[in-house]
Amino acid sequence: MRPFWLSASLIFILDRISKYLILKAQFEKIEILPILNIVKVWNKGIAFGLFSKTGILNTILLIFVTLVVLLIIYVWAKKIYFQNKEDKISLISLGMLLGGGLGNLIDRIFFGKVFDFIDLHIKNLHWPVFNVADIAITLALFLLIFRTLKIRNVLS
Repeated sequence: MRPFWLSASLIFILDRISKYLILKAQFEKIEILPILNIVKVWNKGIAFGLFSKTGILNTILLIFVTLVVLLIIYVWAKKIYFQNKEDKISLISLGMLLGGGLGNLIDRIFFGKVFDFIDLHIKNLHWPVFNVADIAITLALFLLIFRTLKIRNVLS
């Protein structure tokens, strides 16, 4: 399970350090590139601000759902490890999901919301602001989909 734990740890550490550094910095917005800003945004919901109703019950529900999903990811990784230790892509991807999920979960537990800071845009068309954990989660999902499609093509 080494690839799983290494990727989970790396993503979690990168996410926590990046959030800490941006939160402590004395600015509200920095333009890095014409299409990339660093901003400070708190997201009470999940991806793209979905389920962003305020209130303690909503926060508790999101924490509970996240914990259940993280447990499922861990069990899934153990199953893959015991069935096929050579499936490193799946183990790394699941580790990325766990690390990213834990990074955002820590925010939600301590602040009741998730800190986002990466603002991609073209002129005034902005993608929802995101963070390192979100990048890892998205990349991991794409890798798992790619892995699944590749396995299906080999089997058919």
